[in-house]
Amino acid sequence: MHPKNPLFQKCLTYLESLPCIEAAVQGEPYFSDKVLADGKLIIKTSNKSTSYVCEIKTGITNDVIEQVTEYFSNLGKRLKHNERPLLITRGLSKLVVEQLLTRNIEFIDVDGNIYLNSPEIYVLVRNQISKESVSKSLEITASALQVIYALLSQPDLFGKGCDFDEEIAYTSGVTPKTVKNTLKKLQDLDYITYRHGNYEIIDYVRLLERWELGYSERLRAKLLLGTFTPIGKSIFSEVGDKIKEDAKHYDYLIGGELAASMMTEYLRPVSATLHLSSNSDSRKIAVNLKLKPDSNGNIAFLRTFGHAKYQQNKLEEFQQSLVNPLFIHAELVRTGNSRLKEAAQLLYDSYIVVGSYFRTSRMSVKV
Repeated sequence: MHPKNPLFQKCLTYLESLPCIEAAVQGEPYFSDKVLADGKLIIKTSNKSTSYVCEIKTGITNDVIEQVTEYFSNLGKRLKHNERPLLITRGLSKLVVEQLLTRNIEFIDVDGNIYLNSPEIYVLVRNQISKESVSKSLEITASALQVIYALLSQPDLFGKGCDFDEEIAYTSGVTPKTVKNTLKKLQDLDYITYRHGNYEIIDYVRLLERWELGYSERLRAKLLLGTFTPIGKSIFSEVGDKIKEDAKHYDYLIGGELAASMMTEYLRPVSATLHLSSNSDSRKIAVNLKLKPDSNGNIAFLRTFGHAKYQQNKLEEFQQSLVNPLFIHAELVRTGNSRLKEAAQLLYDSYIVVGSYFRTSRMSVKV
């Protein structure tokens, strides 16, 4: 089967570039009586095969290596006797690679590292990316991510020729100079191209991946105004109803789990993200919703950037209350929580890649 998740797609491409290896994804997501995982991967050599149950986790740093180790140790204990746990990721540092090898955590980093150590297959490849390439890939700033969001969310801007830079600056809330520098950087990294007088996205899914990784690692922290929890013993469903009721009266857009539940009618939310415009009074909103500051709270306030109307949901029924699905999906996949995976996939399939947002786009999109 052709995998839906872009990291699985890249994983297969990478594996098939290695000699004497065949690979296929079976089940996405993967279910058993004890496990819900991102998928099952079968890797074959000339006369042997291994079944891997895969978890996709990005943004892995040395700070979380102990949690990752514990997670995959526990996952391995719940698998069938002929299955092995496998980490699918990207962008691992040399230090994290060494830590995973020391702990015998099998992994495939689609950017070039791989470690498989089953009785049937042993593969160890260390990525030899040049320092120049690594530094270039790490130069995506928060302002650049705002530009990437504008590119992903506003397909109608493409084809406007000389007005393109100004429109992107207006949408993203950064200076025209920052837009120009970012577009050049994205061309150097082969995310976009310029031909026949217009910019085009080379690979929409790859640019989307970079947006979501950057959102998790950098942009969200810049936008975060605070996290809150309900005062007293209110259950989230009560607070969620209040958030939905007041969205039209207060200047915020709903995101995160609560928005995903409204768009997919699948998830029972236990958290929400509110995207506040620059004119919003965060304290007044918190008081109205009966929230108190809490560093571990389940309701996050983020500020919007650029012009708030460009972060609205484009579906008419949700336009005045929900944020763009790009933010909702990024929030769902940010933590790697297995409870949110199916909702994230539904949102991805229906509203991001094949949905009405991009069906009429003039971008050059290859997925």
